[in-house]
Amino acid sequence: MAHFLRDKRVSNLRIPEQGLRQIYAVFEDRARVLSASVSDDRPQGKAILSCIIRFDNKGYRVFSLVDLLSHFQQGKTIERVIFTIDTGETLQSNRQLGTYVELRLDIDQSACLLAVASDDRNWVDASFSAVQETLQKLATRNGWVRTAWTTFSVQVVGVAFGFIFSLWIAAKVAPRLAIQNSFVLAFLFVLLLFSNIWTYLQQLIHKLLNAAFPNVEFFRPDKERWRWLIQAIVGGIVVAAVLFLLGKIAVFVTSIFNSLLTSGA
Repeated sequence: MAHFLRDKRVSNLRIPEQGLRQIYAVFEDRARVLSASVSDDRPQGKAILSCIIRFDNKGYRVFSLVDLLSHFQQGKTIERVIFTIDTGETLQSNRQLGTYVELRLDIDQSACLLAVASDDRNWVDASFSAVQETLQKLATRNGWVRTAWTTFSVQVVGVAFGFIFSLWIAAKVAPRLAIQNSFVLAFLFVLLLFSNIWTYLQQLIHKLLNAAFPNVEFFRPDKERWRWLIQAIVGGIVVAAVLFLLGKIAVFVTSIFNSLLTSGA
């Protein structure tokens, strides 16, 4: 087993074609350094550079940057790209022996990982740092969407909206119900209905946030143009709807306070 290992979860990256070129150049350089350090009488220690790209439910292993970029532009939805440096030793021993580097870029945050292992500590540190420095240039600030504070904020806003919405509906419906305590019953019914809907709606909101601010975004301007337009339209509709609802809620709450002050006077 390799004596030295460094690994790290990677997240919040935007990967355009130029980013793939930069990462591939780093892996190419580290593979060249590794092969140069191995004597000719030990060919199983020579570096083997390859990439795996998965898109549209299909996966391909490629051995050149040209093929990688061709598939990158061809795919409709890029699911993952994996850069690897292996040797004959690592392939034969299932990475229990030898030297390897692997960078997994995946739309699934839990599957994104950078791992470097070797008996040469200096090579491990140099390779790990080189890849990490390149990834830092591709970093985004999308991580704030996947924090506990975002989940908390969505929950608080949703509960507050559900409460006020239930009051508003109850006030509209109660005068038309010929039963005692019509307002209370209407309020409880709407609140109960909303609470059940909110369980599914909350999950949908988080999925939309993760889709709008992905952990790893494989960026292709020519294929993303329509998505930008759709996002802008949807965003405008959402903002307009929120402003409209906030205006209605503000009017409703103001009327309640005015009635309370009038009755108190």
